[in-house]
Amino acid sequence: MLVKMGRYGKFYGCSRFPDCRHTQTIVKKVGVTCPKCGEGEVLEKKSKRGRKFYGCSRYPDCDFVSWDKPISRVCPHDGHFLVEKKRKDGMVVLCPNGDYKEEPREEQDEAAE
Repeated sequence: MLVKMGRYGKFYGCSRFPDCRHTQTIVKKVGVTCPKCGEGEVLEKKSKRGRKFYGCSRYPDCDFVSWDKPISRVCPHDGHFLVEKKRKDGMVVLCPNGDYKEEPREEQDEAAE
């Protein structure tokens, strides 16, 4: 299997192309277990319009989906999973319920000095 480039991006393809047409998609793992089912892994996927989203690897059985990247820590208030959200002032870690928020990383580094 070789990494090849197609019109929809990179994929794994057989090195004996005309004889063998076997292909596989390249899967980007986030390194977090699914917060909904607890069995699958969270994968980075792309929507029809090319926007990144994060979903469970056990898709038809588990329907976890998030636009923001989930991280392995849990919310100290309610035990819900935390997500990393991009903002103009940096990456912010927050709870999807809205009851917990950490300040952007750049501001924390400046405050420590």
